[in-house]
Amino acid sequence: MTAIIQLEQVTKTFPARRGSRDLRGRGGFGDWLRGRREERFTALHDISLDVAPGESLGIIGRNGSGKSTLLSIIAGVTLPTSGVARVCGRVASLLELGAGFNPVLTGRENIYLNAGLLGMRHAQVDAVYDDIVGFSGIGAFIDQPVETYSSGMYVRIAFSVAAFVNPDIFLADEVLAVGDAEFQRKCRAKIGELREQGKTIVFVSHDLGFVNTLCERIVLLDRGRMVQRDTPQKTITWYLRQVGRDKGVHTFAAGEDEAVHCDGRISVFHRQEEASAADGFRMELASLGQRHASTDADWDVIEGGPDGCRLEGRMMRLPLRLLWRLRFDGGRFIWTIAMEVERDCALAEITAQLFLPAAYTRWIYGDVSGDFPQITPADTEWNVVVAQEMKTPVTAVLPDDGDALPPLVFHLRRENPFFSLFWANTSYMSHGRVLCATAHFPETDRSFARGVHPLLEIAMEMNVPREEVEKRTSLDRTLNCGRLSARFERGRIRLSWDGAELTTYLHVYATMLIDQLWNDSQHLFWGDVEAIPGGIRLRGESRRFPFAQEWEITRRDNAVALRIMLDVREELEVEEYHTSVVLPTRYHRWKTDHEAAEFPEYDAALANWIHCNRRYDAGTFITAQGDSLPAVYLRTDEAAPTVRMTALNTSFAEHARVLQALCPSGPGRLRFAPGKQVYFSGTIGVENAAAAAPE
Repeated sequence: MTAIIQLEQVTKTFPARRGSRDLRGRGGFGDWLRGRREERFTALHDISLDVAPGESLGIIGRNGSGKSTLLSIIAGVTLPTSGVARVCGRVASLLELGAGFNPVLTGRENIYLNAGLLGMRHAQVDAVYDDIVGFSGIGAFIDQPVETYSSGMYVRIAFSVAAFVNPDIFLADEVLAVGDAEFQRKCRAKIGELREQGKTIVFVSHDLGFVNTLCERIVLLDRGRMVQRDTPQKTITWYLRQVGRDKGVHTFAAGEDEAVHCDGRISVFHRQEEASAADGFRMELASLGQRHASTDADWDVIEGGPDGCRLEGRMMRLPLRLLWRLRFDGGRFIWTIAMEVERDCALAEITAQLFLPAAYTRWIYGDVSGDFPQITPADTEWNVVVAQEMKTPVTAVLPDDGDALPPLVFHLRRENPFFSLFWANTSYMSHGRVLCATAHFPETDRSFARGVHPLLEIAMEMNVPREEVEKRTSLDRTLNCGRLSARFERGRIRLSWDGAELTTYLHVYATMLIDQLWNDSQHLFWGDVEAIPGGIRLRGESRRFPFAQEWEITRRDNAVALRIMLDVREELEVEEYHTSVVLPTRYHRWKTDHEAAEFPEYDAALANWIHCNRRYDAGTFITAQGDSLPAVYLRTDEAAPTVRMTALNTSFAEHARVLQALCPSGPGRLRFAPGKQVYFSGTIGVENAAAAAPE
């Protein structure tokens, strides 16, 4: 196939400028009179390159490497000093801000001028004029002189003209870095459309993720020389390692795993295969309506070793430094994140983003799993696949069978309680998956005082056998107790019998009434699971009141033992508290130490929970029965405080039965002194399990 762009041994040199010396006559003609030799700067050295019709080529490299000069030669704006540049077809180019515009003409007049220079007749421009103006979004200013336009408006109109003149070759420099985020997304989507239409695209950018997605081949320039020309993944990997080495940014490894940090972006490799996408692992912070990326920070390696490093990144537009510790430990890649605030700073959101290739096709999130949706050209923004509501700190992704990529298991440890995980698909142009550990701060918690603030830690396992992945993500919160299984989920326990769910709505939970406010256990901030003999232990912190709950859940025969400790930091007054088991309405009888009865029928007007008991003496057990259902019981032991066992109907809308171990306040409020004390101790299970029929 004949190349549409062909460069043969292209070299470009420029006369060296020496600033004020030229103005004083001590350069240029003055040097010639004195017989001094002219100094020249070589921007490109002997570049040979062919680009096929319909190919997308990316050009990357550091500032001053010759990228823009090469693009100018392809566009015909600059002639090579030596060598040959052949270009066939109509070329639309975006080289620098305002290039090709007459500042005294209006936007409308410049559209016709630029399109005419690209070879379009007036009638052809008429046919696409509305599309150009509509895409640019500056119709209200189209009859104003261009010299009154902002830089963002320049980019909007220039890109719109270039994209709609039906070019054979589309050239774009880093000019797309200017402008608002919404228009940048539109531009990227439009470039993707041009690629789908078979246009030839040559793109210069420092956005490695976009270049990786858009381009089939990437050229790396360094000091005017072509030092690498290969597939996007291989060229970007080579570039990151070279830049890291030159800038002192760190590369480290352990066994078959390797990681590279460069300018606030982390790339991770397993057996020479990149497990991260080109965008790598990075951070974003939101403050006062603006987003700030870790890749914009000024980074230093504070301490580096063969298996890890400590890094500091000073944010350019925020009064803080990001403090990262990266290491391999026990077969895991571990990313620990904190920040040092130099003066009071308001942050609405902090997120760690882990970009992964689209070759990862299946996600696992606790006991839930599924396939990632296909990413289509219509996806111009991220689409959330699994949201934060579950608050699960362990998740995983799997590639297709036979793929060289390893299964990945992620563990989140929160130093700040607001962080949680979610999975998303990126836009079509980025074409990948992203795991986000995100904290959205309410207005009352957005101010960060001066000092060091630990945030979170993410551990990634890359050596877990595929058949073990699901066990790693689910076993830490699920206890199998014969035919009964119990799973802890964010302050509540879901009970299942032979795989069918027994509990409903709030499931097994605890709550305290303080200052007329119910403080449910599912609203506490729960930490990681701690394994104990026969079960698990978890701790949930209250944000509103000075207490925490520690739950120990252990296996029994077709039952779970639950022990809840209340850890009080300051004296606490409580009106009442209880531990409850919420069941479906198929349960229609209840029994306590003192009485037994049917649950009453529901009234559609019922808006509050209704107690069914007539006697409220202290008790130790309560059960519920239903036809063809296993009988469920709630029982306290000798370590528990004195409680009243009660049966309730919820409101009509919630439509459930409740077994409750209630501790009311009596004539005065309950007072808890600072320290730990027993909140509840007992068992929840199925009676006469041998006789209970499976659902």
